[in-house]
Amino acid sequence: MKQKLLLTLLFMLGVSILNGQELTVSGRVTSADDGLGIPGVSVYVKGTFSGTITDVEGLYTLAGVAPADTLVFKFMGFFTATEKVGARSQISVVLTPEAVNIEGVVVTALGIKREKREIGYTTQSFEGATLEKSNSANVLSALSGRSAGVQISSADGVEGGTTRIVIRGNNNLTTDNQPLIVVDGVPLENQPGLTDIGRGQDWGSAINNINQADIAEMNILKGPTASALYGSKGANGVVLITTKRGKKQKGIGISYSYNYKIINPYRYRSVQNVYGAGGPLTLSEPQFQQDSTGTFLYQTATHTNNGPFAKPTSELFGYY
Repeated sequence: MKQKLLLTLLFMLGVSILNGQELTVSGRVTSADDGLGIPGVSVYVKGTFSGTITDVEGLYTLAGVAPADTLVFKFMGFFTATEKVGARSQISVVLTPEAVNIEGVVVTALGIKREKREIGYTTQSFEGATLEKSNSANVLSALSGRSAGVQISSADGVEGGTTRIVIRGNNNLTTDNQPLIVVDGVPLENQPGLTDIGRGQDWGSAINNINQADIAEMNILKGPTASALYGSKGANGVVLITTKRGKKQKGIGISYSYNYKIINPYRYRSVQNVYGAGGPLTLSEPQFQQDSTGTFLYQTATHTNNGPFAKPTSELFGYY
């Protein structure tokens, strides 16, 4: 009887000693998608304020953990995981991304994302891949014929010139009727770039500098209600352009796109005599038409669009 009592006391003493031990637990938190470490994951003891976060490689170390404790691994965009500690000092966890259905989500004024059923005005969205396939001269030209109530026109009909966009017709007679263009929150003027003083040639606008391959999404907000947060600048509507961002991947990705267009000047010879590209004629009409030097009229016009870019390997980078 005394032996049984002694064994019971020893067993209880061993359990209490085991429970009173404090461990230092370390490990790595990775993503189920690519196996890479996830930085910034919250790792804490359930029911307490004791915790830490993972470093840039997804590694963590947490001291003062008891065998009876449960570790919680939590990160936005991933399902939360829990692990019973026990006698382990190494605990590595694989987090599974949450499957979020973004169908029906649109970007509204000031970049606020809302579901279509929650808004009371008309908006249209276009993915960057759709615009890229058009191989248009610029981003706005890619919208031609794709959006109801949106009129796309070119001042001179040649590649590289300014493209004019009007949403739901002209609203006034005295000011510009073009919508406000916002690229990643930065307003962009779509006015012709005049580089020759007093001549007024159309050298294109700032929108020509945006590579279609860099666009993640484009949203058209129609009407004053849709663009109320932009004030009077958005009275003619707003075109929101969201560019691509870096994403986690193995290694550095390089993509390259290229297109080259040639314009036959003979097709524009008769109208060039009359209209030009906005600048005054420097030659009289007969001389202009019979010019054989090849220095102006008979030179083939070309338009080149290069799209090289590098993809960062971390979501911490805000460029693409």
